[in-house]
Amino acid sequence: MLDLAGDILNWAAAGIFFPLLFLPLGLLFSDKRPSLFWAAFTVLVVCAGLLFARFTPVLALTPSPTKVMWFASLFAATVTTTAVIGSKKTSWYLSGAFELITKTIGRSVMWLLLAMAVIQFGVVILRYVFGLNYIFMQESITYMHGAVFLLAGGYALLTDDHVRVDIFYREAPPKRKALVDLLGTYLLLTPVCLLLIWTASPYVARSWSVGEGSNETSGIQALFILKSFIPAFAALMMMAGFVIAARAVATLKERG
Repeated sequence: MLDLAGDILNWAAAGIFFPLLFLPLGLLFSDKRPSLFWAAFTVLVVCAGLLFARFTPVLALTPSPTKVMWFASLFAATVTTTAVIGSKKTSWYLSGAFELITKTIGRSVMWLLLAMAVIQFGVVILRYVFGLNYIFMQESITYMHGAVFLLAGGYALLTDDHVRVDIFYREAPPKRKALVDLLGTYLLLTPVCLLLIWTASPYVARSWSVGEGSNETSGIQALFILKSFIPAFAALMMMAGFVIAARAVATLKERG
Protein backbone atom coordinates (compact mmCIF):
# COMPACT_ATOMS: atom_id res chain seq x y z
CA MET A 1 0.00 0.00 0.00
CA LEU A 2 2.83 2.39 0.87
CA ASP A 3 4.61 1.58 -2.38
CA LEU A 4 1.41 2.26 -4.34
CA ALA A 5 0.84 5.57 -2.55
CA GLY A 6 4.46 6.55 -3.20
CA ASP A 7 4.17 5.70 -6.89
CA ILE A 8 0.97 7.73 -7.22
CA LEU A 9 2.59 10.75 -5.58
CA ASN A 10 5.71 10.44 -7.72
CA TRP A 11 3.79 10.19 -10.98
CA ALA A 12 1.43 13.01 -10.03
CA ALA A 13 4.43 15.20 -9.22
CA ALA A 14 6.33 14.27 -12.39
CA GLY A 15 3.51 14.29 -14.92
CA ILE A 16 1.15 16.92 -13.53
CA PHE A 17 2.64 19.20 -10.87
CA PHE A 18 6.09 19.62 -12.46
CA PRO A 19 4.85 20.65 -15.95
CA LEU A 20 2.29 23.08 -14.53
CA LEU A 21 5.06 24.97 -12.70
CA PHE A 22 6.21 26.41 -16.03
CA LEU A 23 2.77 27.58 -17.18
CA PRO A 24 3.44 31.29 -16.42
CA LEU A 25 6.33 31.22 -18.91
CA GLY A 26 3.93 30.16 -21.66
CA LEU A 27 1.74 33.15 -20.85
CA LEU A 28 4.75 35.46 -20.90
CA PHE A 29 6.17 34.53 -24.29
CA SER A 30 3.04 33.76 -26.27
CA ASP A 31 -0.37 35.43 -26.33
CA LYS A 32 -1.94 33.34 -29.09
CA ARG A 33 -0.70 29.85 -28.27
CA PRO A 34 0.57 29.85 -24.67
CA SER A 35 -0.20 26.16 -24.16
CA LEU A 36 1.92 25.18 -27.14
CA PHE A 37 4.89 27.26 -26.03
CA TRP A 38 4.53 26.02 -22.45
CA ALA A 39 4.40 22.36 -23.55
CA ALA A 40 7.43 22.76 -25.83
CA PHE A 41 9.42 24.49 -23.11
CA THR A 42 8.52 21.79 -20.57
CA VAL A 43 9.61 19.04 -22.97
CA LEU A 44 12.89 20.89 -23.50
CA VAL A 45 13.46 21.10 -19.73
CA VAL A 46 12.66 17.40 -19.26
CA CYS A 47 15.01 16.35 -22.08
CA ALA A 48 17.78 18.51 -20.65
CA GLY A 49 17.23 16.98 -17.22
CA LEU A 50 17.32 13.44 -18.60
CA LEU A 51 20.53 14.14 -20.51
CA PHE A 52 22.08 15.60 -17.38
CA ALA A 53 21.05 12.55 -15.35
CA ARG A 54 22.23 10.16 -18.06
CA PHE A 55 25.72 11.56 -18.52
CA THR A 56 26.49 12.62 -14.96
CA PRO A 57 28.77 9.90 -13.49
CA VAL A 58 27.29 10.18 -10.01
CA LEU A 59 23.75 9.69 -11.32
CA ALA A 60 24.09 7.71 -14.56
CA LEU A 61 20.32 7.21 -14.72
CA THR A 62 18.56 5.71 -17.72
CA PRO A 63 14.75 5.87 -17.46
CA SER A 64 12.90 2.75 -18.53
CA PRO A 65 10.48 2.89 -21.49
CA THR A 66 7.61 2.20 -19.09
CA LYS A 67 8.42 5.25 -16.98
CA VAL A 68 8.78 7.42 -20.07
CA MET A 69 5.41 6.18 -21.33
CA TRP A 70 3.69 6.94 -18.02
CA PHE A 71 5.19 10.43 -17.89
CA ALA A 72 4.25 11.12 -21.51
CA SER A 73 0.65 9.98 -20.88
CA LEU A 74 0.21 12.14 -17.78
CA PHE A 75 1.91 15.09 -19.42
CA ALA A 76 -0.31 14.80 -22.51
CA ALA A 77 -3.41 14.66 -20.30
CA THR A 78 -2.21 17.73 -18.38
CA VAL A 79 -1.55 19.70 -21.57
CA THR A 80 -4.91 18.70 -23.06
CA THR A 81 -6.83 19.65 -19.93
CA THR A 82 -5.01 22.97 -19.71
CA ALA A 83 -5.73 23.73 -23.37
CA VAL A 84 -9.43 22.96 -22.91
CA ILE A 85 -9.76 25.11 -19.79
CA GLY A 86 -7.48 27.82 -21.13
CA SER A 87 -3.93 28.62 -20.06
CA LYS A 88 -4.87 31.94 -18.45
CA LYS A 89 -7.76 30.43 -16.49
CA THR A 90 -5.65 27.45 -15.42
CA SER A 91 -2.86 29.73 -14.24
CA TRP A 92 -5.37 31.90 -12.38
CA TYR A 93 -7.02 28.90 -10.71
CA LEU A 94 -3.68 27.35 -9.75
CA SER A 95 -2.33 30.62 -8.45
CA GLY A 96 -5.35 31.05 -6.19
CA ALA A 97 -5.25 27.44 -5.00
CA PHE A 98 -1.50 27.45 -4.34
CA GLU A 99 -1.71 30.75 -2.49
CA LEU A 100 -4.56 29.46 -0.33
CA ILE A 101 -2.72 26.21 0.48
CA THR A 102 0.57 27.92 1.26
CA LYS A 103 -0.92 30.64 3.43
CA THR A 104 -3.28 28.29 5.28
CA ILE A 105 -0.51 25.86 6.17
CA GLY A 106 1.88 28.67 7.08
CA ARG A 107 -0.58 30.41 9.38
CA SER A 108 -1.62 27.11 10.96
CA VAL A 109 1.88 25.94 11.89
CA MET A 110 2.68 29.33 13.41
CA TRP A 111 0.52 28.36 16.37
CA LEU A 112 3.10 25.71 17.13
CA LEU A 113 5.43 28.50 18.27
CA LEU A 114 3.17 29.08 21.25
CA ALA A 115 3.01 25.35 21.96
CA MET A 116 6.81 25.12 21.73
CA ALA A 117 7.25 27.89 24.28
CA VAL A 118 4.77 26.33 26.71
CA ILE A 119 6.25 22.82 26.40
CA GLN A 120 9.82 24.09 26.70
CA PHE A 121 8.85 25.97 29.85
CA GLY A 122 7.26 22.78 31.20
CA VAL A 123 10.40 20.74 30.39
CA VAL A 124 12.59 23.18 32.33
CA ILE A 125 10.26 23.25 35.34
CA LEU A 126 9.88 19.47 35.46
CA ARG A 127 13.62 18.83 35.16
CA TYR A 128 15.08 21.45 37.46
CA VAL A 129 12.28 21.73 40.03
CA PHE A 130 10.84 18.20 40.20
CA GLY A 131 13.72 16.19 38.76
CA LEU A 132 11.53 14.66 36.06
CA ASN A 133 12.47 14.16 32.43
CA TYR A 134 10.16 13.08 29.59
CA ILE A 135 11.81 12.28 26.27
CA PHE A 136 8.61 12.63 24.24
CA MET A 137 8.20 16.23 25.46
CA GLN A 138 11.73 17.12 24.35
CA GLU A 139 11.29 15.43 20.99
CA SER A 140 7.94 17.13 20.42
CA ILE A 141 9.78 20.46 20.44
CA THR A 142 12.04 19.18 17.64
CA TYR A 143 9.02 18.03 15.64
CA MET A 144 7.26 21.36 16.06
CA HIS A 145 10.40 23.33 15.24
CA GLY A 146 10.84 21.31 12.05
CA ALA A 147 7.21 21.85 11.10
CA VAL A 148 7.40 25.61 11.63
CA PHE A 149 10.71 26.04 9.82
CA LEU A 150 9.84 23.86 6.82
CA LEU A 151 6.09 24.21 6.39
CA ALA A 152 6.02 27.99 6.88
CA GLY A 153 8.84 28.61 4.39
CA GLY A 154 6.49 28.98 1.42
CA TYR A 155 4.30 31.39 3.39
CA ALA A 156 7.32 33.55 4.28
CA LEU A 157 8.42 33.62 0.63
CA LEU A 158 4.94 34.45 -0.63
CA THR A 159 4.40 37.31 1.83
CA ASP A 160 7.99 38.58 1.40
CA ASP A 161 8.69 38.09 5.13
CA HIS A 162 11.94 36.24 4.52
CA VAL A 163 15.38 37.78 4.83
CA ARG A 164 16.22 39.59 1.60
CA VAL A 165 19.80 40.72 1.04
CA ASP A 166 19.67 43.17 -1.85
CA ILE A 167 21.02 46.52 -2.94
CA PHE A 168 19.05 47.41 -6.05
CA TYR A 169 15.79 45.47 -5.68
CA ARG A 170 14.15 47.66 -3.05
CA GLU A 171 14.29 50.85 -5.13
CA ALA A 172 13.77 49.17 -8.52
CA PRO A 173 10.67 49.90 -10.65
CA PRO A 174 7.85 47.29 -10.59
CA LYS A 175 8.76 45.66 -13.92
CA ARG A 176 12.39 45.23 -12.94
CA LYS A 177 11.30 43.67 -9.65
CA ALA A 178 8.97 41.37 -11.58
CA LEU A 179 11.81 40.30 -13.89
CA VAL A 180 14.06 39.55 -10.91
CA ASP A 181 11.27 37.55 -9.25
CA LEU A 182 10.61 35.58 -12.45
CA LEU A 183 14.27 34.77 -13.08
CA GLY A 184 14.86 33.92 -9.43
CA THR A 185 11.89 31.54 -9.43
CA TYR A 186 12.93 29.55 -12.49
CA LEU A 187 16.72 29.76 -12.32
CA LEU A 188 17.24 29.39 -8.58
CA LEU A 189 14.16 28.37 -6.58
CA THR A 190 12.60 25.72 -8.81
CA PRO A 191 15.81 23.78 -9.67
CA VAL A 192 16.87 23.63 -6.02
CA CYS A 193 13.42 22.46 -4.89
CA LEU A 194 13.27 19.81 -7.63
CA LEU A 195 16.71 18.55 -6.62
CA LEU A 196 15.61 18.47 -3.00
CA ILE A 197 12.54 16.37 -3.82
CA TRP A 198 14.58 14.07 -6.04
CA THR A 199 17.21 13.38 -3.41
CA ALA A 200 14.89 13.33 -0.39
CA SER A 201 12.18 11.05 -1.79
CA PRO A 202 14.11 7.74 -1.38
CA TYR A 203 15.24 8.86 2.07
CA VAL A 204 11.66 9.56 3.16
CA ALA A 205 10.31 6.42 1.45
CA ARG A 206 12.72 4.18 3.39
CA SER A 207 11.66 5.83 6.64
CA TRP A 208 7.98 5.19 5.88
CA SER A 209 8.63 1.60 4.80
CA VAL A 210 10.13 0.67 8.18
CA GLY A 211 7.92 2.94 10.28
CA GLU A 212 11.01 4.69 11.61
CA GLY A 213 10.68 6.12 15.09
CA SER A 214 12.74 7.50 17.91
CA ASN A 215 15.85 5.72 19.18
CA GLU A 216 14.43 6.18 22.66
CA THR A 217 11.73 3.79 23.86
CA SER A 218 9.71 6.60 25.40
CA GLY A 219 10.25 8.91 22.43
CA ILE A 220 7.90 9.76 19.58
CA GLN A 221 7.69 6.82 17.18
CA ALA A 222 6.91 8.91 14.11
CA LEU A 223 10.23 10.03 12.71
CA PHE A 224 8.94 9.27 9.21
CA ILE A 225 6.46 12.14 9.60
CA LEU A 226 9.23 14.55 10.59
CA LYS A 227 11.27 13.52 7.54
CA SER A 228 8.23 13.99 5.31
CA PHE A 229 8.41 17.71 6.04
CA ILE A 230 11.44 17.90 3.71
CA PRO A 231 9.64 17.18 0.39
CA ALA A 232 6.61 19.06 1.72
CA PHE A 233 8.83 22.11 2.19
CA ALA A 234 10.06 21.89 -1.40
CA ALA A 235 6.52 21.48 -2.77
CA LEU A 236 5.20 24.45 -0.79
CA MET A 237 8.14 26.59 -1.90
CA MET A 238 7.41 25.76 -5.53
CA MET A 239 3.74 26.59 -5.03
CA ALA A 240 4.75 29.96 -3.64
CA GLY A 241 7.18 30.37 -6.53
CA PHE A 242 4.36 29.69 -9.01
CA VAL A 243 2.24 32.44 -7.46
CA ILE A 244 5.17 34.87 -7.54
CA ALA A 245 5.94 33.97 -11.17
CA ALA A 246 2.30 34.42 -12.19
CA ARG A 247 2.23 37.85 -10.56
CA ALA A 248 5.52 38.76 -12.23
CA VAL A 249 4.21 37.77 -15.66
CA ALA A 250 1.09 39.87 -15.14
CA THR A 251 3.26 42.86 -14.20
CA LEU A 252 5.61 42.39 -17.16
CA LYS A 253 2.73 42.19 -19.64
CA GLU A 254 1.13 45.40 -18.41
CA ARG A 255 1.33 48.16 -21.00
CA GLY A 256 3.01 51.43 -20.21
